[in-house]
Amino acid sequence: MTYSTDRMTATEALAQAEAARLSLARIMAVAGHDLKQPLQIAVMSIERAMSDTLGQVAQRRLSMALDALCRLDTELSELARSSQIDRSSDQSIEKVALGTLLSDLEDDWFEYASSRDIAFYVEPSALDVRSNQAMLRTILRNLVGNAIKFSPSGSCVGVNCRIGVNEVTIEISDEGCGIPELELSRIFEVFARGERSHHTCGLGLGLYIVRETADILKHPVTVRSIQGEGSTFSVTIPLMEN
Repeated sequence: MTYSTDRMTATEALAQAEAARLSLARIMAVAGHDLKQPLQIAVMSIERAMSDTLGQVAQRRLSMALDALCRLDTELSELARSSQIDRSSDQSIEKVALGTLLSDLEDDWFEYASSRDIAFYVEPSALDVRSNQAMLRTILRNLVGNAIKFSPSGSCVGVNCRIGVNEVTIEISDEGCGIPELELSRIFEVFARGERSHHTCGLGLGLYIVRETADILKHPVTVRSIQGEGSTFSVTIPLMEN
C-alpha cells in the first residue's frame, strides 16, 4: 500500500510539473508575440526621426535607443521560440551535412564577433551526422552567440570538432570570465542569469533552449569552465552510418 501511495504522489507531482511547464510556455508565447507589435512601432518611429537635419548628439542618442530596441526584439523572438519547444512532438532525424551547417554558422556570427574585436574561427568538417538540421542549428547558434556575448574585446571564440568512434563532439570555447562552480548546475534553467550576466542584456533563455532542444534530439550537452580563463560547451551528435 505504501508503494502505491508513493507512486500516486509521484504521478501527481509529474502532472503538476507538466501543467506548470505548459502554463509557462503559454505566458512566454503571449509575451513574445504581443510585445513585439508596440516594439516594432517604436523602432519605425525612431528610424523616421533619424535624419541628416538632426545634430550629431541627437543622432547618437537615437542610434543607441534603436540598438537597445533591436536587442529587445531579438530577446522577444527568443522568448517566443522557447515556448514552441515541445518534448512530445515527433522530430524527424535526418542526414545533416555538418560542414554546411558550420560554414553557415561562421557566416552568421563573423561580422558580429569582428565588431566586438573578437577573433572567431570555425573548424571545417566533411562529416555527416544524424540530427535535425533546424534544431541542431538552433543549438549551435545559441552556444556561439552566448560565447561571443560573454567574451571580452581582444579574445577568441572557437568552434572545434572532436571525432569519436560513432559520434562527433562539437566544442564551442571562449576566453571569457568563466562560470562560478556554484552556478554550473543551474545555467540551463529557464531565465537563469548568473554573475557574468550582470553587464549584458538578455532574458536567460539561450541555454534553456539549448538544453531542451538537445534533450529532444538526445544530443548530450556538457560544459567545462574555469573562472578567469573561459568556458567550453560541448554537444555530442551521432555520426551518419555509411
